Amino acid sequence: MSAQQMIMHHGIRIPRPVLNVDLHVLPEFTGRVVLYIENGQVKCDRQLLDDEHICSLETFIEMAREMELRIEEAAGGTDSNTNS
Repeated sequence: MSAQQMIMHHGIRIPRPVLNVDLHVLPEFTGRVVLYIENGQVKCDRQLLDDEHICSLETFIEMAREMELRIEEAAGGTDSNTNS
């Protein structure tokens, strides 16, 4: 068994906090799970499908440019007035 890692907090060495989480997956599950954690509590978890990937917007735009895809901003949105 390895020794628990310690951190300094307000000048005192304390054990590094550990977040225990419950995942909503079957026991035989193998794969990737994304967690949304708020104030140390898991608020949501979601299994990623094999064809789903996560990256930053900057990385996505860079990949799109490398593939020579054109990305255009769409004006407006659901609140925009299409009659004006």
